[in-house]
Amino acid sequence: MTTGSSFTRVAAVAAGAVLLSGCAAGAPGGGSSSSLATTATASIAPSSSEPSSSEPSSPKSSSGAATTSAPASGSADAPGPSASLPAAEAASVVFPAPGRSDFAAPEAAAQAFATDYAGFSAPRISDFRQGDTRSGEFEVTAAGGRLSTTVLVRQLSDGAWYVLGSVTADIQVTAPEAGSNVSSPVAVSGQARAFEGNVVVQVRDAAGEVLGQQPVTGSGGPDLGPFAGDIDFTEPGSGQGAVLFLTYSARDGSLEQVAAVPVLFGG
Repeated sequence: MTTGSSFTRVAAVAAGAVLLSGCAAGAPGGGSSSSLATTATASIAPSSSEPSSSEPSSPKSSSGAATTSAPASGSADAPGPSASLPAAEAASVVFPAPGRSDFAAPEAAAQAFATDYAGFSAPRISDFRQGDTRSGEFEVTAAGGRLSTTVLVRQLSDGAWYVLGSVTADIQVTAPEAGSNVSSPVAVSGQARAFEGNVVVQVRDAAGEVLGQQPVTGSGGPDLGPFAGDIDFTEPGSGQGAVLFLTYSARDGSLEQVAAVPVLFGG
């Protein structure tokens, strides 16, 4: 990743700081946090990355069988956002459950997201790239790999750190938009490049439990290719969650990259 592209992403996250601090101060939130999340997770992507097809591989699940357990730390089971966070802030959160974070440092939030939530095994995590005093990003690279995932973090009004999403140049999500209300089946679309074009899509609840998943197909070559699909899932009725787009290495079937988008249920 170039320094310029990093600053662009951090600036986008920082631009939402005024909106989120307004929520923290009790000012009307409206769609402000959703706008931040959309900018952070849907519109921002690294400017360059090597295509996934450069590594030989066999995804862990061509049938969508790969699953990830609920986070082991940082959050407790929760059906919906906690009252300790304003609704607009909660709508921008991927991990942990809104109002349930005990992460006092951004590094801890990024590490737990990568290993406990996304499912990377022994990933390499970069130094913190700070946007402002309350936001920034980390580069997460799978062990033995070269392709990275950018994890966006922010300190919210409860004083704890959260992950607002993750992005990668190899998985560019058009739908769903961050902070949007979804129901089953949720329509997904975008562009991707991965081994045999395979991208596993998961819908998760606030506790990180997988509610539904299935694969979609992008490009298996060096260029991005379009993907689209309708993902059935068990609706939780209300609350917050996320839609994840995961690709796997053909070398050993391990998780390679993930794009994560925060969503709301029951709207």
